[in-house]
Amino acid sequence: MILLPIVFPVVTSLVIYFLKDENKKKRNVFLTISSLISILFSILVLKYGNNTELDLFKINNFFHFYLRIDKLGLLFSMLVSVLCAFSTFYSIEYMSHEGREKRCFILLTITLGVTIGIAFSGNLFTFYVFYELLTLITFMLITHRKDKKSFESGKKYLIYSILGSIFIVISMIMIYNITRNLEFIEYGVFNNIYSYSKNKLLFMFLIMFLGFGVKTAIVPFHSWILNIISAPTPISSILDAVIIVKTGVFALIRISYFIFGSEVIKYTDGSFYISILIGITILLGSLLALHYDDLKKRLVYSTVSQLGYILLGIVLLNEKALVGGLLHLINHAILKIILFFCVGVIYYQTGKKSIKEIEGIGREMPITMWCFGIAAISLVGIPPTNGFVSKWYLGLGGLAGNKVFFVGIILISGFLTATYLLPIIVKAFFVKSNKAIDKIDEVEKVKEAPMRVVIPIVMLTGIAVFLGLFPNIILGFIEDIVKGIV
Repeated sequence: MILLPIVFPVVTSLVIYFLKDENKKKRNVFLTISSLISILFSILVLKYGNNTELDLFKINNFFHFYLRIDKLGLLFSMLVSVLCAFSTFYSIEYMSHEGREKRCFILLTITLGVTIGIAFSGNLFTFYVFYELLTLITFMLITHRKDKKSFESGKKYLIYSILGSIFIVISMIMIYNITRNLEFIEYGVFNNIYSYSKNKLLFMFLIMFLGFGVKTAIVPFHSWILNIISAPTPISSILDAVIIVKTGVFALIRISYFIFGSEVIKYTDGSFYISILIGITILLGSLLALHYDDLKKRLVYSTVSQLGYILLGIVLLNEKALVGGLLHLINHAILKIILFFCVGVIYYQTGKKSIKEIEGIGREMPITMWCFGIAAISLVGIPPTNGFVSKWYLGLGGLAGNKVFFVGIILISGFLTATYLLPIIVKAFFVKSNKAIDKIDEVEKVKEAPMRVVIPIVMLTGIAVFLGLFPNIILGFIEDIVKGIV
């Protein structure tokens, strides 16, 4: 049961590889059915697989390849399966204009299997193996266009990833030397924390947090994230929304609560040092987003800021904050993939990339821009949206931890989020097209994109609205996760 969601996407990729290029219809039908089957497998594991374990091989307690399903892994696997399915539906139409569709679909399906492997890893060694595999596959996705720009982007991403990996391995070896245990255990692997050197514990925590934090674009390791947009929109959207950055967040939750444990982090004051970087990350991400007129660049730097909220939920070390962090992990993933899909549709139909070029486009592409508007308002955190619910819990977590300063940062960043997202909606719906930029006859040719790319956007927007109105559907599950680890 554990292996089905991991192995099935890899088998799918092999079938796609052997399908002839002229059989595009068959391939697309097969991709659609396979994506739905992947979700079905994740649902089956969600229903029947909690606390299931599988030993694949073991040399010693370090080199132990071991899978175990828990509620945190189930939550992440469902998020990845659903959003990868939507990305596949969107890509079938979109990638026909980009080229190299077969390569894209093969890599996306393998990526799904590897990410599920990360979700179901039972110890740090297994996690690290899947994590490095993901780095290699996402490098190939970033360089999908195989031009000079994409290879430069991929090179920068790889350099940052290798730096993070060095930090992780150093910390992993040190942890094993002390504890002889790398399993993910509630409250961590350190038994009597006061018998260990405080400085050594702090060093191990900080370098491992920063090592995995590279994927979350935490300051000062944030500049690589802009290279995601060198890939086509379906690829950059899934990488930005869930595959790369959310895997980094998931890793930080694992090491904070299942390797070190909240008591170790409190004992070493590790959260104090990390929280300084997180505060800078939240504000700097928002300010950088304001700086860019390019739609994709603005969304990418928005991700940097929003990831800071989730990291804040991790290091505040109380139940409310972690509930808010996990909620925002889900909500941000859904909202950001909607925004990227909408920007991709605009480019698909018009070739326009910047905010100044989309004046009046809301009247020509109302479905796309209404979905964009709903997602943008949700990301700002205006009630009763799903973004408001997660930020509310983060605020409660800040107050519960007597960190009023961080509540202030969340409010300031919320204002900045509105400043860089709402003008896009205003220009799309309430500003007439500038004749100096667009000829009238060109504007009249603009129309809504094909339904094959619009339907995934509409469905995801419906899910976002539903989660804002009925958050208890996942809130109870998240609260169960948090009760067992904080």
